[in-house]
Amino acid sequence: MPHFVFLPGTLCDERVWKFQTQEFTDNTVVNLRIQNTQEAMLDAVKAVQAKRFILVGFSMGGHIAQEFALAYPERVSHVISIASSSEGYPKEEKEVSLKAKEFIKKGLFKGITDRRLKEFLHPKAYENQELRNLIHSMSGEDAAQVYLNQLDATLERRDLSKEIGSLKMPFIAIGGEDDKIVSKESILRIKDHNSAADIHIVSECGHFVPLEKPEVVNGILRLLL
Repeated sequence: MPHFVFLPGTLCDERVWKFQTQEFTDNTVVNLRIQNTQEAMLDAVKAVQAKRFILVGFSMGGHIAQEFALAYPERVSHVISIASSSEGYPKEEKEVSLKAKEFIKKGLFKGITDRRLKEFLHPKAYENQELRNLIHSMSGEDAAQVYLNQLDATLERRDLSKEIGSLKMPFIAIGGEDDKIVSKESILRIKDHNSAADIHIVSECGHFVPLEKPEVVNGILRLLL
């Protein structure tokens, strides 16, 4: 079995991949909570022991996956970007994140709120109390510092649209049809710059695709074995 490397999103930990790591057991989940520069995040991926691997990133992790595949193509057999476009930080999300930084500085940031979860999740997924509890739990007691680290590292992320066409390895992009954070249109536009990209838009799904629709994500990953 090939080795899978999973990159979590903002304020997530290894549990965002719990349904994937249960099936694809030869894996590494890279901790992206402690670095405050993108370079340090890329170094954390570079430190994975496997010489070559399938790289799977969610949200912020999807951007890091694309950056890593561009920087170290010899290490990556396939790149799978989930709920992440190639167009840099979405404008509306950037504004929300800048406000969050002010909350952090004032000591008012307590992690992902239920109100925010309504924006992240499809209405059907939001009804799942266990899922909501998991996302709240992933934020952790150190949510403010983790979020600050991740914003410092990725808030000014590059627009990679014109570069992803140079990727030689298979590129798969997966998005939620009802994602209010990263629009399905921005996922579909990846095809404009990488004509070989394989695009999947998942119905009745918000932003947290690996947790909301694990059977769909696992089905796509299974095809790579």
